[in-house]
Amino acid sequence: MKLKRLILKNFRGYKNLELEFDENINVIIGKNDIGKSTIMEALEIFFNGESKDAIIKADIQDCNIFCNEKEMTIGACFEVRQDEKIIIDSTNPIDIEEEYLLNKEGYLEIHKIWNCSKSKLSASDLKIYIVANYPNCFDKPLATLKNKELIKLCEEIKDLDSRVNKTINASLRQALYKHYVKDNTQFNEILIEIRNIEGDKNIWDRLKSYFPLYFLFQSDRSNSDSDSEVQNPLKIATKKALEELKEMLEAIEKYIDETVSKIGEETIDKLKDFDPEIACTLKTNLNYKSSWDSIFKYDLESDDGIPLNKRGSGVKRLILLSYFRAEAERISKENNNVDIIYAIEEPETSQHPNFQKMIMDSLLEISADERHQIIITTHTPEIAKMVNKKSLILISKNELNEPLLIKDEELKLKEIVSTLGVLPTIESKLVICVEGDTDANFIRILNKNIEEFKSIIDIEKEGISFIPMIGSNLMNWVNRNYLDKSNVVEFHLYDGDKEENKRIIDNINKDNDGRRFGTLLGRREIENYIPINLIEEEFSIDLSPHKEEWNDFDVSKNILGKCGLKEIDIKRILTGKVADRITKETLIEHKCYDEIKSWFEEIRKIYEK
Repeated sequence: MKLKRLILKNFRGYKNLELEFDENINVIIGKNDIGKSTIMEALEIFFNGESKDAIIKADIQDCNIFCNEKEMTIGACFEVRQDEKIIIDSTNPIDIEEEYLLNKEGYLEIHKIWNCSKSKLSASDLKIYIVANYPNCFDKPLATLKNKELIKLCEEIKDLDSRVNKTINASLRQALYKHYVKDNTQFNEILIEIRNIEGDKNIWDRLKSYFPLYFLFQSDRSNSDSDSEVQNPLKIATKKALEELKEMLEAIEKYIDETVSKIGEETIDKLKDFDPEIACTLKTNLNYKSSWDSIFKYDLESDDGIPLNKRGSGVKRLILLSYFRAEAERISKENNNVDIIYAIEEPETSQHPNFQKMIMDSLLEISADERHQIIITTHTPEIAKMVNKKSLILISKNELNEPLLIKDEELKLKEIVSTLGVLPTIESKLVICVEGDTDANFIRILNKNIEEFKSIIDIEKEGISFIPMIGSNLMNWVNRNYLDKSNVVEFHLYDGDKEENKRIIDNINKDNDGRRFGTLLGRREIENYIPINLIEEEFSIDLSPHKEEWNDFDVSKNILGKCGLKEIDIKRILTGKVADRITKETLIEHKCYDEIKSWFEEIRKIYEK
């Protein structure tokens, strides 16, 4: 399950905010005290605010002081994976999609709404709703109706299927949906209070068990003995281990509940012999005093007797850095089945620039895994330059000094460049323009590793820059804008599978302006130059049936589904880790050595001009 959107209404400085998240990594940029931390803390309240060890809980002072209606909302939308079933009633497992409990976009949308009309918030001031795109053929959502009410509605259906089990609510609801919901039925988005939904004893606990785990690392922490910045990496490991044992733990809880409830019911039955009135007011109710992870506590201790939480902030952040590096390495080796969101405020805090790059490399590697999502805030241009443009989130202020999300992409990028002081990185008189970052990485690796290519022209030694021309990160956007105003010579090398690319290259060569040159790949795309056996070894798959069509074969898309990665991440592995194992001999065997050699010869020819 992936976090897609955060919704804030009357929460601190935000009167009304809808913030979209990238499924991999998100970088929030803005000046100090503009509302970046508010976003991170709002998510902490949404995911963890009800637990005893929450870093932050909702407070009456969180309500926007200028709002007319003293009510604040923190909402979140989640994209549910196709293979993921969200069950709210274990007695008869029906997915919430079949119960029409998703919003109009097909997302699971949850709103936490607090009544802030009093001087202090209490537990009763919080109500939790699900936003459902619901068929308007029912007076009330069927999920909120009790068994007798559902039976009464079903009795109005003359040709009701005799196989419908009237003792099971989910079965009754499905019969009603099947009868009344037609192709022309109108739908409206409505709020359904979760506690009113009929199902398991605690619907909210069951529902939030499907949410990603959310871990917030703040930039400023007190040096208390239980400093979470030291503890949290180990708490994460504990929660992840418990999450992987979720079915076993649920079975234990169910066994205890059923056993104790049976004894409780027998006790109440015996009490009826003494006083029926007292007995009828009693019932057994399982009440958890603590969560499983609260049972386990781990400490990091130093040999010299100085508690790690009493050391400098730089050391504590290094612990965090080390955790993320270890996590990135672990993810590359294991299959992950727990969704996690890491929210990190200013990872550059108290760190040497070299360490900043190391932690960002680790976070980018973690975010490439389909089960992980990263959200960070930063003031550092080096971090912003490393991520894709769509991953950048800019918070500014309007004329009323209220925080404002900048959505226009051109305006957003220009303001980020201005705010962070990002400058072009082109130092050579020649740049190589390719379609994407992965193409650039492939060419760099081959030039560095294969001596015959390096002897033609040493790209690294000559300081030749690459500029991906499609998508890509902030730095590439800055460099592309710079090219338009410079006399830098450009060599364009594009995929051979698109008609649009052929038109662009033809126009470049037709212009013959002495500054721009171009050629098309002889194969579909860069991945087709990677020997088949190396790909088979990396992904443990058999590609032999595709050898004859390899030059035009869509490599990354055909690997998709055979591993737990997204297409862009497959491309990164192919043009990075796998490309690093390519030799002159494997290229000759793959019958593409001469073509690749011709690229470097053309680059050398243009460079010397």
